[in-house]
Amino acid sequence: MKKIKSTYNTYSIWALSMGILLFVLSGCSISGVDKQSDEITEEDLQAAGQILGESLSDETSGIMGSLNDALTGISSDGFVRTTAAKSMDDDDDENSGRGRESNFSYSYDPDTGIHTLAFLRSVTKANFSKSVTDTLKYIFSDNNGAFIAFPRVNRERIETIDFKGFREGTVNSPSRNSFFARKDTFLIDGVSQASNILSIDGKHNGEGSFEGTNDEGNPLERDYELEINFLNVEIDKAVVQTNQSLEQGVTGTLTYELIVEKVNNGSSSTKTIRGTIEMNGDGSALLRFERFSKLFRINLDDGDVSDQDDEFEGKVTSVNLENSTFTLSEGRVIRITDETTFENDGDLFSLQAVAETLEAGKLVEAEGDGYKDGDVFVATQVKFEIEEEDDSIEGELNFDAFISSVSLENSTVTLQDERVIKITDDTVFDESGDFMDLESVRNALEEGQTVAADGKGVESEEEGITIVATRIEFELEESDSGDDGATD
Repeated sequence: MKKIKSTYNTYSIWALSMGILLFVLSGCSISGVDKQSDEITEEDLQAAGQILGESLSDETSGIMGSLNDALTGISSDGFVRTTAAKSMDDDDDENSGRGRESNFSYSYDPDTGIHTLAFLRSVTKANFSKSVTDTLKYIFSDNNGAFIAFPRVNRERIETIDFKGFREGTVNSPSRNSFFARKDTFLIDGVSQASNILSIDGKHNGEGSFEGTNDEGNPLERDYELEINFLNVEIDKAVVQTNQSLEQGVTGTLTYELIVEKVNNGSSSTKTIRGTIEMNGDGSALLRFERFSKLFRINLDDGDVSDQDDEFEGKVTSVNLENSTFTLSEGRVIRITDETTFENDGDLFSLQAVAETLEAGKLVEAEGDGYKDGDVFVATQVKFEIEEEDDSIEGELNFDAFISSVSLENSTVTLQDERVIKITDDTVFDESGDFMDLESVRNALEEGQTVAADGKGVESEEEGITIVATRIEFELEESDSGDDGATD
């Protein structure tokens, strides 16, 4: 397999992507390599961490992206965003491209019960870009196993979702460039309100090429193929609703087998790396390696990987003042000593203050550096931050999609997913947006421009209105970000 560079032209990427996609789906292995090596180096583990982080991340169209898509309602016009989503103030979430899909196509086969949705997700920002083609297949069933032909209208009847997601594309940032083809297969049970927990059985297959840097800033380049299997993955619906984030509610264990290929001086070799991934239920996962004590922490949102041999990060669940330790949600015990430095930009500067904050019912995040001492991690530097309370309104809904039309008479905007958003005198217009009134939005649409609406609101009791907006931001899409397809 030849190295895939980010400078490939569009045709080359398309041709290569089709080959890789067929390669993944056929279950073939990396071929044409000179030798198989059993010696796994520190550099190999760092490369594996980067590849697995990207394969899990929502931002980079990994497993979390597929789970978000699997649990979002669909219609013939695309996605119907009625489930919990992240705050509109979270700029990083824009990297997922969710809500900004273009080039939609939809079909339904009543004989098989399969809904097929295909689209393009493209994101272009100063330090991040991606272009990913998605084909998603859903079978929605009720508790008797009957197919549901109209999941949007009959969403309360859905008990199970059989989901298959096929993705191929590129992701580029200052720290990494990658090309990939992926397939996710999930069977999700407990979707209806009769259950508080979603149970997920699943499998991920992926293959591609990754370019990044290691901890020393040296280049990492690997071709790879990957298989991940779900063991006991669950999603707590109440936690997701409270945190407005799917990543915050998922727990369980994944097993993986990763085959990496490295080319050196014209000679290529492959190595097989295996291990487990523990989903912590706090937006992160712990990556462990078979036969190695190395431990990485992966951010499930952006795929960022941190080495837990000398770093820690997570929610504080308890404090032991007698032993001068605190415990993170993942179970790690961190010790504070007389030499530990508290960072000045934190919120708390002693374990006593952390304990009192937890007793007051507030959430505390900790991060820092240090070293292992047996079963305990000794912190040389630590920062404690009080997590901001969720200011969302009970029953609050989020929306983020392209606008298809504006009604000045009714003070509404209609989104391309068919939701109708009502603007009232109490609606707050985000000043960072491109338009501050509906007339300007209408004029932009009439000029052929593409405008997105991003905001929050509450469910409307008025007929023909989906959401009454409490806050809204109108964003003008740049001409090179897929406007033509977005208005199909």
